[in-house]
Amino acid sequence: ELLVVVAIIGVLASLAAPSFQTQMQQQRVEGATEGLVAALHNAKAEAVKTNTRMKIVFTPTDLAPTTHTTWCYGMVSAPVTTDTCNCTTANSCLAGSVVSSADFVGITVNFNADNERVFNPLRGTGTAGTVTFSAGNNRSLGVSVAGIGRIRICRPAGAIVSGYQDSGAC
Repeated sequence: ELLVVVAIIGVLASLAAPSFQTQMQQQRVEGATEGLVAALHNAKAEAVKTNTRMKIVFTPTDLAPTTHTTWCYGMVSAPVTTDTCNCTTANSCLAGSVVSSADFVGITVNFNADNERVFNPLRGTGTAGTVTFSAGNNRSLGVSVAGIGRIRICRPAGAIVSGYQDSGAC
């Protein structure tokens, strides 16, 4: 009888494992997306508060042309347009602002060639663009910044991440 119970538990566990893996991928995509949204809101608020341009700068740490498997981003105060940060270099970005792909295993990012999102102190207007995080298997979410400074999470066409409504083009 014990052997039958152990066999049944084994079969149920093997059926649940793929579902669990998919759930973990979705949680990582959501975490990376919501983390970027928080960082962008922080940069926008800092720009208005300090009356200084603020940037979130993405640094790919691989040589892929658009979709990067290893990446990081950080925030920098940028009163001069050429000010930037490289999150792979110590003390290049503001303390506590660096996020890396090591925090989100298996998540790729596509920031569409423009690796900076800049927020101006006047009304928090910003650089328009979309950053997309993906775990494969159509598990993707994007973060869209409008020129007026609106930051929103969007779901790319074909993505199957539950819990997020399609908020328009991504």
